Amino acid sequence: MDKDKFLNSGLIEQYVLGLTDERESEEVERYAEAFPEIKTQLESMRKAMDEYARQYTNLPPEELRTRMMKGTGESEEGRPKGKGSAGRGGWLARGTMALLIVLSLLFYQRKVVADREYKALSEEYQSFQKECSRRQEELQKLNEVYVFLKHENTVPVRLMSTGLVKEVEAVAYFNQSARKVFINPTHLPAPPEGNTYQIWADVGGKMVSMGLIDGHSRKIQPVAFIEGSESLNITLEPEGGSEEPTVAMLYVSGGL
Repeated sequence: MDKDKFLNSGLIEQYVLGLTDERESEEVERYAEAFPEIKTQLESMRKAMDEYARQYTNLPPEELRTRMMKGTGESEEGRPKGKGSAGRGGWLARGTMALLIVLSLLFYQRKVVADREYKALSEEYQSFQKECSRRQEELQKLNEVYVFLKHENTVPVRLMSTGLVKEVEAVAYFNQSARKVFINPTHLPAPPEGNTYQIWADVGGKMVSMGLIDGHSRKIQPVAFIEGSESLNITLEPEGGSEEPTVAMLYVSGGL
């Protein structure tokens, strides 16, 4: 964060009160070293806190109280009851105020710690929710694929090597009634850097793109259904795909 955001973050106040963790303390000290005005403000707050603590938490020394009583012509035994009660009441009020200050600081410290724990738990819960949503989406997709593969009209189509690359093949799952096609690229080698696989449907002698295939994934992937497909063909194309198939890079092919 920049200097202005840091000054408005409240970290300096928390640092002076001893409420920052190790990382936050290092951040405050780093900013204090980088910006003289922040260092000055930090020192001023420390002095103010020290003065405040001395003013309200230190009881007056016995010698000072004796001198005050002598100055008024009173003695420890002979001072009027009313004045003694008033004096004791004043020190009692200051002591009560000091106690309230300490309790307030303790309460604030616990609140800061509780807020940090709550924030950490909230972030952890949000991360857990996102992970659950992601896994639920994956499970739903897997279930859809499973239902599709088990459908009575789904036909597996083996796409065999054209000889360009030996021992490669792929399996397409074609369903005319559902108008869906999935491709399993498990037995295709990962494409070279800067290239991708593209699947084509042969419709009356014309090659129509059915989409790109992620050759780095071993998962079954959906591709476009093309009406009137007579065969399915996979070529190696430049990254992003091509408008026309590179016939010289035809890896596998299979008829429907």
